[in-house]
Amino acid sequence: MDTEQIRRRRQEVVERFGPWTAHNIHLRDDLYTIGPSIVGDEVKLRRITQVVSDIAGRPLADLRVLDLGSLEGLYAVELARHGASVMAVEIREANIEKMRFAKEALALDNFEIVSDDVRNLNAEKYGHFDIVLCLGLLYHLDAPDVFDFTKRVAEVCRHAAIFDTHVSLADEISQAYDGEEYRGTNFLEHRDDETEEERKQKLWASAGNPKSFWLTKPSLNNLLSRVGFTSVYECHNPSEINKPADRVTLVALKGERAELLSAPLMSGRVEERWPEKPRVESSTLKRLGRRVMNKLLK
Repeated sequence: MDTEQIRRRRQEVVERFGPWTAHNIHLRDDLYTIGPSIVGDEVKLRRITQVVSDIAGRPLADLRVLDLGSLEGLYAVELARHGASVMAVEIREANIEKMRFAKEALALDNFEIVSDDVRNLNAEKYGHFDIVLCLGLLYHLDAPDVFDFTKRVAEVCRHAAIFDTHVSLADEISQAYDGEEYRGTNFLEHRDDETEEERKQKLWASAGNPKSFWLTKPSLNNLLSRVGFTSVYECHNPSEINKPADRVTLVALKGERAELLSAPLMSGRVEERWPEKPRVESSTLKRLGRRVMNKLLK
C-alpha cells in the first residue's frame, strides 16, 4: 500500500473499531497509528527490544517469538520488522483488526496473528519459541489460571520469557498451587453490574474473569522457579522512570541446572523459596540500634 492507501485504511479501522489506545506504530513518512509524537509505550518498547537483543545471543531475524495478549501489536510488529518470525495471540477483535492493518501496511509476511484466549496456550497447539513476551498480561489472570498459564509459558519457551507485570505490595491472601503457597491480593477487573458488551469494550481489562490475582514479587519469583525457569533477572535499564513501584520487568531464562563441581553438597539441596518479608540480619539491627542511641544521646 502507498501512503494514501494506508491513511484511508487506517481511518476505516478507526471508524469501525475505535482509535488506537496505546501502541503508536510508525507506518510510513509522517503517518503513525496514533500520531507523530511519543505517547508512552515507546519507552517500554525500547526496553523490551533491547532486552531481547541482549539475551538472544544471535540476530533477531533468527528468532521465533511469541507475543501473548499483544493488545495492538507494537512489540510484535517491532520484532517482526527486525526479521523475527513472530506470532501474536490476542482475544479482542478490535486489537486483532488493528494488528492486521499494521501487518498489511508494513508487508510483514513473518507476522502471524492468532485469535485465541492465552489460557489455551500449550506446546502441542503452538509449538516452541525462543522468546516469549508476556507484557501487561499476567496481572489480568485469576487463580488458578495465573499459575497454569505461567507453567505453560515455561513449556513453550526455549530460551527466555519476559514478564512485564504489576505485583502486589501486600500479601493479603494466599493461593495454593501444586503443593505450594503463593501470596498476593485480589484486584477487581469488572463490576458485577456490567453487561457483557461493557466488559468487551474495556480493552485494558481481563477477558472473562471478574477479578484477578496479583502475586507478590517474592511469590512470582518462586513461581517462575517452580515452573522451570533456571534464573530470573529484574531489568532496570533501559530505564522506565515513570514505572510505578508495583510494576516490574522480569527476564526468566530457560536453561539447564548448572552442576557445582566445587560445592557438591549443594547439588542435592533444594532451592530456597523467597520469603514474603525480607530477613534482617542481626548485624543490621545492631547498627540501627546504635544509630537510634546516638540520636537520643545528642
